[in-house]
Amino acid sequence: RGCPRGASYSWYIYSANRLKYPKIRKPLLKLWREARQTMAPVEAWASIVENKAKADSYKSKRGMGGFIRSNWEEVNEIIAASNVYTIKQYGPDRIVGFSPIPAMSMVSYAAGSRYLSLIGGACLSFYDWYCDLPPASPMVWGEQTDV
Repeated sequence: RGCPRGASYSWYIYSANRLKYPKIRKPLLKLWREARQTMAPVEAWASIVENKAKADSYKSKRGMGGFIRSNWEEVNEIIAASNVYTIKQYGPDRIVGFSPIPAMSMVSYAAGSRYLSLIGGACLSFYDWYCDLPPASPMVWGEQTDV
């Protein structure tokens, strides 16, 4: 049988409220743009995260909003640089991805899993963290939970 929540996933895709462009926290983007003027991507990322004052300046803004629109090229470069930096610094198994269930989008599920497999990262799935809760919850609580 199909999952009713999965069947309603199209509401998210076609919603007027969905994000159509990448957003990034303004202080981080400012630091990134300054660093990229004189450095290669991985060097630029290292200059931000290895400098305590710089790292604190954008991390302290978490939870306060402040997202601004960027472009796909820029945010993809930041993501790639941070992944390469993390792999070089700590090893590939420190890159962890959370994959949605295949019923939601086989493309995002397969693409994310494949990417993590290629770089040696760890892939967690929707089922890993809640241990198939919906089938068991009616037996325990008498109704399905909100997951």
